[in-house]
Amino acid sequence: MSDPHLQGSQPRHLPPPSSVYGTGRVCEAEGCATKLSMYNPVRRCWQHTELNFPNYRGKRLQPGSA
Repeated sequence: MSDPHLQGSQPRHLPPPSSVYGTGRVCEAEGCATKLSMYNPVRRCWQHTELNFPNYRGKRLQPGSA
């Protein structure tokens, strides 16, 4: 007996695997021993990565004009 509230779909292709950037990596900042995730593409931990504020709307400001 089928339930009229359930609806299925055909199985699709699997998504591509996540990129891997190597295992056993450590933050490159001097004196930092934080282990980096194998899925983290950057070479520094979150504490030593420079802040980046994306500008999604409006004009991009020239460096030093703020």
